[in-house]
Amino acid sequence: MDDWTYLAFVAGALTSTGYIPQIIKGYRTRKLDDVSLIMPAVLGFGMFLWLIYGLAREDSAIIAANVVGASFTTLLVLMKMRYSKAGKSISG
Repeated sequence: MDDWTYLAFVAGALTSTGYIPQIIKGYRTRKLDDVSLIMPAVLGFGMFLWLIYGLAREDSAIIAANVVGASFTTLLVLMKMRYSKAGKSISG
């Protein structure tokens, strides 16, 4: 691997793990009322498109970053949907 590939992996790791603090907080508190559903959904779709591009280009850094990022995004959206429904059914 060349230096640019290493840089791409570092950049991908940083951007793909950006959801981890929110996921941890949401898991601990079971409250994601302040989290927008649209923002991670749009970003997740963008990551999915980047994944397709990475597969077409056979670029391992793009593939890895977007598999991880899309997975975290999907997890956050699922948590938002689950915890929002749980909170509404109890109080409503």
